[in-house]
Amino acid sequence: MENRVKFLSLFLSIGFIMKILGEVIHEVTGHGLFVLLFGGTITRVHISLLWPYEPSFIWSSPPANGFAPWQGAWIAVGGILVSLIITCLLQLFLLFRKSSWPISTSLFWLAFWTFINPVGYLIMGGIKPFGDVANLINRGVLTQEIALAVGLSIFLLSFFSLSSILRGTLIKTRVIKNVKNGIVLFWFIIPFITLVNLIGYGQPLISLPISFIPVLLAYAYTPLKNRLFKRPNDGKPVRK
Repeated sequence: MENRVKFLSLFLSIGFIMKILGEVIHEVTGHGLFVLLFGGTITRVHISLLWPYEPSFIWSSPPANGFAPWQGAWIAVGGILVSLIITCLLQLFLLFRKSSWPISTSLFWLAFWTFINPVGYLIMGGIKPFGDVANLINRGVLTQEIALAVGLSIFLLSFFSLSSILRGTLIKTRVIKNVKNGIVLFWFIIPFITLVNLIGYGQPLISLPISFIPVLLAYAYTPLKNRLFKRPNDGKPVRK
């Protein structure tokens, strides 16, 4: 029991730290990279510890001749684009390379936050435009329908990838006996994030019941994994 409490405390602490790093990647490496690329300067950075209740921001000043409309569009999409690239690279690394559980846990959380940040923007923005998605829709780059479709497609792909990575990480710790329950409980983070976002941004209430879909998918996903893999007493998965 004591080991489980220590693991859970460490797991959540790493998650919070990686959440902040994910925000830095979205704002500074994402939006800020394109601001600098197009000759602008970053004047101020605000990384919110309360995201998704309160957003993070960067303030920038354009070059003397200003940003062209197409440059403004790249700046707006930069946070989503860079975050998606980072999460794809991290997920591929974690799927095909073995590492110790502290490293895999840290990279898993970073992959999760750089996944949920842009996907959350796309899905929630597809339901009711806000933030970067509203900016892109106003510029004619996106529509609500496209944002929602792209967000849902990326979510489904990453859901199975991240669940598989989490399963392997939990098995490495040998602390949680029922890995299935651990995966299901983890995905309850989506309804929680959605609820916080509803309070902070006033998103439609229909978003809340939709946010439980990952939990239901986790229930369906883990029995499938159990049919494909058999775990002996040492906790190592063995292919039938």
